[in-house]
Amino acid sequence: MSKNGLIYEGIVNGFNCAKWLMKQRPHIKGLEHLKNLPAQVIFTITHDSYFEIPSLASVYKAIEPAPTFTIMAKEDFLSGRYLSLNFFQDSAFLSSLLKLIDKTGAPKAIFNKLNLISIPRPFADAQLNKHGNFKHQISSQFSQFKSRISDGFSTVIFPEGTTWGYGGLRKIRSAVYQLVSTSFDQHGKKIYMLPINVKVDKLVKGWKDVFINVGKPEFFIKSKDEFNQQLYDVLQRLHTITFSQIAAYNLKKQASIAASRSKSAVQLKRDQLKDQLEKAVLAIHKRVKEGILPHMDQGLKESGYLHYKLDRFIQYCEKNKYLERLTDGQGHLLDVKKLLSNYPPRQFRKKNPVAFHANELSSLGDNKIIPAFENQ
Repeated sequence: MSKNGLIYEGIVNGFNCAKWLMKQRPHIKGLEHLKNLPAQVIFTITHDSYFEIPSLASVYKAIEPAPTFTIMAKEDFLSGRYLSLNFFQDSAFLSSLLKLIDKTGAPKAIFNKLNLISIPRPFADAQLNKHGNFKHQISSQFSQFKSRISDGFSTVIFPEGTTWGYGGLRKIRSAVYQLVSTSFDQHGKKIYMLPINVKVDKLVKGWKDVFINVGKPEFFIKSKDEFNQQLYDVLQRLHTITFSQIAAYNLKKQASIAASRSKSAVQLKRDQLKDQLEKAVLAIHKRVKEGILPHMDQGLKESGYLHYKLDRFIQYCEKNKYLERLTDGQGHLLDVKKLLSNYPPRQFRKKNPVAFHANELSSLGDNKIIPAFENQ
């Protein structure tokens, strides 16, 4: 039996079931880095949305030996409204069902069993705090983490501190720095970081591939800014380029060209899109091999897999009104205004998911990405 107990393992298995119900296919790269880890590790994981969390159970299952965790998370995990706040808000039936489940207290009890400690948001919510105790809340909760680490717990932290943004890796907050530097300075303990970058190939109708790239354990001591920058660079190198990023970037490019010519729509045919994406994938793969770009979904080199993804991407874009099928069946109209629409960072990913995924690719550096789309 696992040292974490049957109930803990049952909860993890529940997340494994959830990934199938949510049609997720996790793909883990770097499994060798999950074997024989240092006694205490900070799992530093990128975080675009709550969607990919069930697939992270596959990481836990692959760790040998399994560690004892504590998890740093946002307040709403323990708010008693976690499910209803974060899932199926566009469905009245499912939203009502999740509210009922939240009211049972089961989700909160599960997160407590997972040794989760919630931290207030260190940005927008601070401005809304009317009681002047925000810093005290942060300090109090953070001291619990330091205590857990002293007791031998490993820690899971999402170092970006938020899922809000415009796409790509966000600024690294200082939680990891504080835990690593405090443990080393005060106790002489080396706490290693295990960087993990998670990307979901989400703009396809049906099953979603979740790419989990695990790096090797890292330990370094630097000034706060240098530490956060190095951790940012490590996580950025673990980025996985997905079909959704490539296809979205290509559509955004077409929309930008059309907008520069004062067009509100542009006509695209499937064969045209297929040809553009095949060329882009070949160019990106070449740049990955040269070390210019990080990892890419290797399945995209196979034409059958690429065409399968393209069909489901088109279906996704039709459903979400980016593409409108022409009546003659010969192609689609791309809604330029919709794709180039901007929103505040809290709304952007949900309001304009195609632009969000295009930005994920461009976040690797336009000087590295633009050349891959020039020969179209």
